[in-house]
Amino acid sequence: MERRRYALRLAYDGRAYRGFQRQPGLPTVQESLETALRSLGITGPLQVAARTDAGVSALDQVVGFTARRGLDPEELRTAVNGATPDSLVCLAAALAPAHFHARASAVSRRYAYLIGVPPPAEVAPWCWTLPDERAFPGLACGLPDASLMREALAHAVGEHDFFGFARPGDQRGSIRTLTGAEVIAATHVPLLAVVLEGHGFLRAMVRNLVGTAVAAGLGLAPTTVIRDLLARRERYRGVRAPGWGLTLTSVSYPPGTLDWR
Repeated sequence: MERRRYALRLAYDGRAYRGFQRQPGLPTVQESLETALRSLGITGPLQVAARTDAGVSALDQVVGFTARRGLDPEELRTAVNGATPDSLVCLAAALAPAHFHARASAVSRRYAYLIGVPPPAEVAPWCWTLPDERAFPGLACGLPDASLMREALAHAVGEHDFFGFARPGDQRGSIRTLTGAEVIAATHVPLLAVVLEGHGFLRAMVRNLVGTAVAAGLGLAPTTVIRDLLARRERYRGVRAPGWGLTLTSVSYPPGTLDWR
């Protein structure tokens, strides 16, 4: 049977899952999606643009796979949504080039991390709420200083060896390029958004960078802390921001790669 490459755009609420990658006995995005595809007669390996951790949500995740030729993308999207839980939504489906790989073909990924003191109720489930006694024992803090956070994160922009900010033992190569780091402050509510964009990220890298930036914004670490850790290639031992505040917001591919309809 002749086969063809396909791609799906997904959004999901990370609170319902223990991450993207399948884990025995635990609910994962991969398990839910593979179950849905299997009910449609589609089997085989999936490629994912970003392997999100436990609790991490996505507004624009991309998954690729091979299936029989002739599947209509819109019918595929509708069928996937009919076979997945409410916490997982297929936004679009597309035919993909024969060489397409959801991870290797991506040219950039963007993440947003929300922090509130406290955050508005509408977004609170997807925010890191401060003060956080577990992360900063005994500290009764307000919103971190956005300018200090920007100063700290500016040292992460560019190509660096992010070995120290990765989860131990998970990475073969640790050179990554961060193309942007923003800290956006809401105007009328105590809410910050840290937006990081790059070609690729190591596991736990975003959450460790956010934790470091928050420590700098609270005056608990100098704004040079990221620069110093990168220069010394030291293992980060500070606060790791919790997973539920992190959302994968977009994955980009070269123009013309995918036609989302």
